[in-house]
Amino acid sequence: MLTSLYIASTQGSGGKTTIAVGLCLALRGRGYKVGYFKPVGTLAAPSGGTVLDEDAAFVAGLLGLTDDPTDICPVVLDEEALHDVLSGSEVDAMARVEAAYGRIAAGKDIVVCEGLGEIWQGRFLRTSGADVVRRLDLATLLVGKFAGARLLDDIIYVKDALKEHLLGVLFNMVPETRLKVVRHEYTAFLEKHGVPSYGVLPSNTRLAAVSVDEIVEALSGAYVCGEEHGQRLVETYLIGAMSPEHALRYFQLTPNKVVIVGGDRAEIVLTALDTPTTAVVLTGDFVPSPAVLERAEEAGVPLISVECDTVTAADGLRRLFGRLRVKEPAKIDLIVGLIDECVDLDRLIADLS
Repeated sequence: MLTSLYIASTQGSGGKTTIAVGLCLALRGRGYKVGYFKPVGTLAAPSGGTVLDEDAAFVAGLLGLTDDPTDICPVVLDEEALHDVLSGSEVDAMARVEAAYGRIAAGKDIVVCEGLGEIWQGRFLRTSGADVVRRLDLATLLVGKFAGARLLDDIIYVKDALKEHLLGVLFNMVPETRLKVVRHEYTAFLEKHGVPSYGVLPSNTRLAAVSVDEIVEALSGAYVCGEEHGQRLVETYLIGAMSPEHALRYFQLTPNKVVIVGGDRAEIVLTALDTPTTAVVLTGDFVPSPAVLERAEEAGVPLISVECDTVTAADGLRRLFGRLRVKEPAKIDLIVGLIDECVDLDRLIADLS
């Protein structure tokens, strides 16, 4: 029997869901009965009269869980929850969390609990990450998304908040050029402050990739051409808001990308089509000229028209690339492989025993 594990993060989009899924699968592979629990969610998704968390429902399906969805994520921070607090209605969200956790944990060797973006989120319902960890007496693994030296400040802050509940840190999304300094200098500094490291996961663009179809859906867009290429994967996005000369140098450096550009900037669109581009998002609900359309069809690059402006489209893609998308079996295998290769799972299991 292991102590259940809470996955916290130093910031939003830090890779908690990926780590939680990877640990669930890795622990299953070692013969443990593993449960998944998300005490508090933020992505409200109405379903049959109840409100579920979209990400929690996605993970439950991915892991083939049969628990009640309202147990897997019993509290969702939506407008209704805020209204209850502001109107003075009696809200005991923590009681719901505690009861649901008990049902999820029944018959399990360990429950992997996924936290919110930062440990203070949910305080208005008294269900912040720190509150949940203390009430359920959970050991905590902190996922530290690489952000330079300021990351060390964030980790020490979380240690001060969680105290003995913090097991240690798992560095995530570390650029190849910074792996050595994180493995040695960052790890040594934190060890001196009582925060052990369980591993360092490098950045992996393939894991973060999304399909062109998912981009269309996320931005409520429509294909102008190239719909047959909707399953192609995009690893990053660039904004085309410069001269064609600067854009050419900028676009040539980044393959497997989607370019966001004002629909009336034909010269920038054509420049993007002359570089390794997977798709182009045309903002402002603008229909391209026949010359642009013909060039895109020749290059086999989908053009996507959206009503919003460039800034709004870029923000939508930022959120999309920040969330786990593992519909392909190859991505699931990649997650498990990264956990096996980069995480000291033996030490983590020993510390949870």
